[in-house]
Amino acid sequence: MRDLFLSVAVIALATAAGASAQSSSLPTPVETEQLQSLDAWSVSALARGQGALGGDLWAHSDAATVGALFARLPAVYESPSAQRLAQRALFSGGAAPSGAAVDAARERFEALGRMGAADQLATMAAGAPDALRDPTIAQFAAQAELARGRRPEACARGRGTTLDDPPPIFLVRLRAYCSAVTGDRAAADLALEMAHGATADDAWYRAALAAVAGAPGARAPAARYDNSLATQISIAAHLRPVVATLNTASTLAMLALARSDDAPQPQRVQAAVTALRRAALPPSEARAILTATPETVTVGAPPTLVVWRQVAAGPDSVEAATAIAGLLRQATGAPDFTATARLFRTEINGLRNAPDAASTVLLARAALTNGDAAEARRMIAAARQGGAGEATLAPLDAALVALTGQRGADGTTAMKRRMQSAGVGGGRSAARDIELLAALGAQADDETQAFLTANAASAGVPADAATMTALADSVQRQAVGEVALLSALAINPRPSRLDAASLAQVINAMRAAGLESDARRLAVEAILAGVPAQPTRPARRPAAPPAPH
Repeated sequence: MRDLFLSVAVIALATAAGASAQSSSLPTPVETEQLQSLDAWSVSALARGQGALGGDLWAHSDAATVGALFARLPAVYESPSAQRLAQRALFSGGAAPSGAAVDAARERFEALGRMGAADQLATMAAGAPDALRDPTIAQFAAQAELARGRRPEACARGRGTTLDDPPPIFLVRLRAYCSAVTGDRAAADLALEMAHGATADDAWYRAALAAVAGAPGARAPAARYDNSLATQISIAAHLRPVVATLNTASTLAMLALARSDDAPQPQRVQAAVTALRRAALPPSEARAILTATPETVTVGAPPTLVVWRQVAAGPDSVEAATAIAGLLRQATGAPDFTATARLFRTEINGLRNAPDAASTVLLARAALTNGDAAEARRMIAAARQGGAGEATLAPLDAALVALTGQRGADGTTAMKRRMQSAGVGGGRSAARDIELLAALGAQADDETQAFLTANAASAGVPADAATMTALADSVQRQAVGEVALLSALAINPRPSRLDAASLAQVINAMRAAGLESDARRLAVEAILAGVPAQPTRPARRPAAPPAPH
C-alpha cells in the first residue's frame, strides 16, 4: 500500500472548507492595549474570530451559580470535547453575572490555573489590573507567569499585592524566591520568617532558596515539581530530580519545566509531552522542544520523542506513517490520541504512503480528531480501496458526516448508509451513531426509524440527572456560558460512557445555545470511541456449606 494515499489523493477535494479549517486546539491569546480598561469578567483571552463566546454569555446567570460551576471543573480532562467547552467559557469575556461576582471571578481564575492555561490566565490578569489587587487572583497570575518562565512579571505580581494577616503562604515564598534569585539571602530569610512553621514544607523551601541565593547547605534537597514556584526554584538551584518526580506535578509545573532551557532534559521532554496531552502546551512549542532535545537523551525517553526522531528523518514516507500509526495505536484514551494527532498534524495531512489499511484507518481517525475533513475523506477512501472492512469504516463515515454537518437529504442518505453497514451484531453501534446524527439535524425516514426501534442503543449510562436538569434550565434562559460549562460537566470524564439519549440531549442543548461546532466535535469524539461496553454482572457465589454442628 505504498502508493495507497496517492491513488486516491484526488478524492473529495471539494469537502466543506469550514469544517476542515477547524482546529482541535484553541488559538494563542491576543493581547491588546484595549484590555487595560477591562475588569475580571470582561477581559478575554480570545477574539470573536478565535472562538470567543458572545459578551452576553453570563447575562442571564447568577454569580453564585457560575462560581459553583467553575469550582466543579476538573484539573485534568479525559475528554477533549469537554475541555474545549470549558476553555471557551473560561477564556471568553463578557458582562459580569448578577449578584456577588467577586468570589465567582476568583473561581474563574482558579479554574484557569487548575487546567494549566498559563498564557490565557496571564493575558487576562494583565488586562484587568484592578483584579490583581485581589490576593487570590494575584497568586494565580503569579503562578501563570512562573509557568511561562516570566520571573520579573511573577515577582511584580507578588510585590503588587497587599498581604493579609496571616499572609498567603504562596506569596510569601514567591517574595522569598524573588529575593534569593538576586543573591539577597537575608531578604529571602526575612520573607520566610513571615510564615515560619506554617507547613512542613518550610525546611525544603529554606534549603532550596539558600541554594538559589548561592549559599547551599551541606546536602542539597531533591528537586520538586509539584507547582510552578517549586519548579522554578528547583531549576534555579540546579537541584537533581529523583525517580517519579513528576508524579505529583501540576499542569502549571509541567509547563514551567517544559519551557525552561535549563531544566533537566529527560524531565523536560516528559513534561512537554504531558502538558501537550493536557492541551496546555501548543503543538508548535512541543515540536520545538522535541527538536531541541539532545540525541543523548534516550534512557526513559517517552515514546513520542522516539517517534518524533523517526518521523523527522523522512516526514513523507512509509516509515513515518508506520511510526505515527504505531503511536496512535498505543494511545490509552482520547487525550493521548488527540495529543498525538495534534502534534503530527502537518505530517499526517502530508502523508501519501501507508504500510497497510489498518494504519490508514488510524491516520483517518487522527484527521477526524483534528477536524480536517478533506484529509479524513481521502484517507477513508484509501483505507476502503486497501481492503478495510465496512464494519471498521462505517463509524469513520458517520464521524465525517457529523464533522461536516450534512443535513436534509444528504443526512438521510448518510444515516441509511450507516444502517446498511451494520452487519451481523453491529446494529446497536449503528443505532447509536444514527441517533447522534439525528441530534445534529439529519432526518431519519421511516425505514431508519424502524431500524432504531429494532436496535435500541441501550449501552452506556445516563448522565447525572441534576446536571441535565440544570442544563435544560440554562438553555431555557439562554445562559450560553452555563450551557457550555454544564455540557462539559455532563460528558465528563468522557462522553463514550454515556448512553445515546444523554449524548443527544447534550448535543441538542449545545445547538440550541449556538454551540454548533462544539456539538459536532462532541459527536465525532463519541462516534470514534464506539459503543460503551455492557457492564458485566458479577458471578454468583455458591452458597456456603452449612456450618458443622
